[in-house]
Amino acid sequence: MRANQTRAILTTLALAAAAPAVRATPIQAADYGVAPGKPFTAEDVARLLQAVRQAPPPATLRFAPGVYDIGPDQCQLRTWFISNHDQQNPKRVFLPLEGLTDLTLEAPGACFNLRGRIIAVGVWDSADIRLQGFTVDYETPTIAQATFTAVDPAARTVTFTLLPEVNPSLGGSTLRFSGPDFHAAPGGGILFEPDGRIAYRTADLAFNLRRVTRNADGSYTAADCAHRAFRPGQHLALRLWERPAPAIVLSDSRNLSLRDLTIHYADGMGLLGQNTDSITLERLRVIPNAAKGRRFSTQADATHFSGCSGHILCQACTFEGMMDDAINVHGTYLLVQRRVDDHTLDCAYRHPQAYGMSWGAPGETVAFIRAHTMEPLAVNATLARVDPLDAPTVRAGAKRLRLTFRDPLPPEVDPARGPLGAENLTRTPSVTFIGNRVANNRARGALFSTPKPVRCLNNLFDHTSGAAILLCGDCNGWYESGACADVLIQGNCFINPLTSIYQFTEAAISICPEIPDLPAQKRPFHRNICIEGNTFVTFDAPLVFAKSVDALTIRDNRLLRTHSYPPFHPNTAWLTLRACTNVRTTPPTEP
Repeated sequence: MRANQTRAILTTLALAAAAPAVRATPIQAADYGVAPGKPFTAEDVARLLQAVRQAPPPATLRFAPGVYDIGPDQCQLRTWFISNHDQQNPKRVFLPLEGLTDLTLEAPGACFNLRGRIIAVGVWDSADIRLQGFTVDYETPTIAQATFTAVDPAARTVTFTLLPEVNPSLGGSTLRFSGPDFHAAPGGGILFEPDGRIAYRTADLAFNLRRVTRNADGSYTAADCAHRAFRPGQHLALRLWERPAPAIVLSDSRNLSLRDLTIHYADGMGLLGQNTDSITLERLRVIPNAAKGRRFSTQADATHFSGCSGHILCQACTFEGMMDDAINVHGTYLLVQRRVDDHTLDCAYRHPQAYGMSWGAPGETVAFIRAHTMEPLAVNATLARVDPLDAPTVRAGAKRLRLTFRDPLPPEVDPARGPLGAENLTRTPSVTFIGNRVANNRARGALFSTPKPVRCLNNLFDHTSGAAILLCGDCNGWYESGACADVLIQGNCFINPLTSIYQFTEAAISICPEIPDLPAQKRPFHRNICIEGNTFVTFDAPLVFAKSVDALTIRDNRLLRTHSYPPFHPNTAWLTLRACTNVRTTPPTEP
């Protein structure tokens, strides 16, 4: 073969290899009977999912614009154990995407309207999946929104109307709300001002629904539930504390991206990611459905990541009206219960919302921490096996795990010497949280508990009712690991945080690991944290609270004082330090 012919063939092959893959004709959900405004069945959805599984990658699944009414009869059943949620099984899932590679789900203008405690989309054991364009909402949320029309402090009564979606009923004098699979009388909720801000100094309010009368105009009057903050025009989001179903769950997968999605409500987290390597969120909106008059969005966090790895990018997103945090990134400590031999430990999940999930795999690295002082042992161990002790498989509901290690463990790795936690260091992600807006939500804004680099940059935290940023770590209650080792909080704007006090709300930025015996601690838990170039626009004093940090830098921040509310926080200093070393700080500048 001539040289020029050889070069031509090699060039053609190189161009072919470099060319993007040709995508097959998109799979149209409507071709399988799954169309907006039309009835369809679980069997129709199952046929659609079968077509997706059979399509060679890369593949595209496309939903037409419009509203899809999805109830239990349109769902698949799955036994899934989901971190930080109630573990009732089986769960109802509209679109379980399982065992797939290189799939794009395109649904611009599609709204998945859920009737019941349903997971809209679940991605399990998959890779290179892209979710784009759709909205998730619930027809009958478990949060019932009351709007006050009259308040009589002397008589201790409140008169209110309800959004029509809540299906109210009076049984005797007890007001209850119901949906397809719940019937309850909430005992309290979160109070919003008419403009959507959470009311100042109210936190979690009790509200008595057991002495209620219905008025001739359709409103209701409740007795024995007056509060100093109640005024006509306010909205009370009456809520349960259950978390049966996130809107979207990502599990045991890699390279997932979610773009241009909207979540108006979820009976749990908006998005829950667990044991997944590399997740990208861009222009995700977790916001109240203003068209329905709601002030609330999700029942718990907007986004939550447990035991993930790789990199989590959250960019240009909006989180508003949640009943908990905008983002929480952490691992899970197992409590070491018994040293079986030099290679083997029996361990257990301890929090009731965390079990039945994959915790580790052969070759991954495990660290150990003393629970009382939150000090790590000077040893990392390599996993050889993970076996369930109380279920057929780890992912079938195991609460107790036997960890077998490649090399002998040193004698100090023994719970007989004191409570001991095990952390999977391999399943810890780096995080970039950039250009997002967090507003008008209960509790805290952004939570980061990971030893990998965290970059929290150029975000707007607008009236988070608790701390705007929390760095925690806990091997005693929530069992959410890990110690931060490289955190940059830069270029953010904090507008009137801390209008109420919840757990871990010592300052606008709260570095607050749970350490039962802090005086006995010999080495700080967190390290290498830099807070610089931020702007605090606030009515109150505490800006930074730091406990158990080595190498803390605070510099070049600005403070603009407001008079939006009276100061009330018990911390009256801009900075509070406890058990910190190598601290370099300068006070914020004021105009």
